[in-house]
Amino acid sequence: MPTNEADKTHILVIDTSTAQGSVALYDGGRLSARTWPADRNHTTTLLGEIHHVLAGAGIASDALAAVAVTSGPGSFTALRVGMGVAKGFHLAADTPLIAVSTLEATALPFAAAWKRIVATLPAGRGRLVWQQFGSAGDAVQPLSEPRNGTGEDLVADLEAVRDASIVVAGELAPAHADMLAALPNVTLPPVALRFRQPGALAELAWRKWQARELADPMLLEPVYLSR
Repeated sequence: MPTNEADKTHILVIDTSTAQGSVALYDGGRLSARTWPADRNHTTTLLGEIHHVLAGAGIASDALAAVAVTSGPGSFTALRVGMGVAKGFHLAADTPLIAVSTLEATALPFAAAWKRIVATLPAGRGRLVWQQFGSAGDAVQPLSEPRNGTGEDLVADLEAVRDASIVVAGELAPAHADMLAALPNVTLPPVALRFRQPGALAELAWRKWQARELADPMLLEPVYLSR
């Protein structure tokens, strides 16, 4: 039996930005989520993880209010996998799509306690992507554009604001973490706490859904930063 639009309350969230994959199901009050080491296997693992989340909540794929997907930055190939699946939901049931910034979601959990947050993710070949955010209540606002550079580039970026206390969130190679830990104005939370959280992705998606900030399926493409 088709689901009435008014009965569709859950948003499915898909994140394939990096080797850490995650999916979440959220209705504004209850969260179900799975995170797994996808490595380069998003194509073969993503649909199974989505099935587990939907089946666990007893939600049919055509009963979703919307599907949210991370738009990047991140691995271009992995992002395309997530977007392809999200667009499949749209084509199958006309499900609305929502795009979520990977870096904004990484920074969001630190908004309440920090005025300046730097969100990071790996870019391969010893490089990384980062963006500076400022807290705005329970939200974050970008203070810079995303950058793709070396660890030394990021250190120089943060030394330019050495009078500010900064928390760094996100995935970091050990060498980059050591470089940042040496800066007196930088705090590095434990690895498990600074990783991108499915709940943060779900919250951003929910806020966009409530504001009806929807993505155009024809224009939705990954954000990829070249050198």
